[in-house]
Amino acid sequence: MFTNRHLKRHILLFLSLSIISGQEQDTTLQEESNNSEKYTSIYFAYSKDEGNTDLISSYYGFSHAILGDIGPLKDTEFLIDFNRSDDQLDGEAYTDDQYLTLKFDLWANQKYSPFLFFQKSFDNVIGLEDRLNYGLGGKVTMSEVLSVSYAFLFEKEDYLYYEYTDSTTDGTSANGYYYYDVFWDDVYYIYTDSTETPAEEFYRHSIRPKIKMKLYDNNLVLDYRFYYKPRVDDFNEYLLEHELKISLVTFSEKVTVELNYENKFNSRYEGVRIMNRRAGVPYEAKDTNLSIGLALNF
Repeated sequence: MFTNRHLKRHILLFLSLSIISGQEQDTTLQEESNNSEKYTSIYFAYSKDEGNTDLISSYYGFSHAILGDIGPLKDTEFLIDFNRSDDQLDGEAYTDDQYLTLKFDLWANQKYSPFLFFQKSFDNVIGLEDRLNYGLGGKVTMSEVLSVSYAFLFEKEDYLYYEYTDSTTDGTSANGYYYYDVFWDDVYYIYTDSTETPAEEFYRHSIRPKIKMKLYDNNLVLDYRFYYKPRVDDFNEYLLEHELKISLVTFSEKVTVELNYENKFNSRYEGVRIMNRRAGVPYEAKDTNLSIGLALNF
């Protein structure tokens, strides 16, 4: 995840090596046969800059999906997806996140579809040392291009320096507390190391409208998803996520251009100045990420 505090000077171009069995890769169309379809992708990107810009960047992941009939279960989707980003700019962490996601979707292309969800992740750039959430939900297909899903999730998350109070103490530490001058209005804040405090456990709603359109004989696919994730016990604490994926077939059906855009908002950092000790600046409430690359499908 690339933050607003930095502007990446180049866009990584990566190759996705895919193995596809079956005739239809798109999951929005229902197969009439009893055969299942499998999709596997392994991807890796690495770059290194030295000189005026010292940047080491690596990104890798694995994705495997089974679509169709799985034993007695008809029209089913199973997904396991793993990805890891690790960038260092001038010797300091620039991106440092990891996501493992599992999803099981029954009657995936019917009007009503129940599903199970599991995810374990961390993002050290925003102070999230660990997050675990899992639960169940359902999807309603409203039209050929629109669907809405809801999930009820249990969540356990551990943030670094997530408790704070006003302070007039400058540049000292004691009893597990860290003091930082944030240079605004001569106000000081106290931060508690998360090793001194237990991880939070709570329940979260997840509401997701999705718009997916296929144009020009499926040569252009637009997939937009919006997530609203408030805590069940406090709607003032929430996550907002926008995801846009565009896939364009080139001169060959086996070669596509993939554009991915993400915009994420975390209310915990809105209107407060919580210092990111690693970066030397406060955490931002909003993060954006834009990537473009080629996919080779075999």
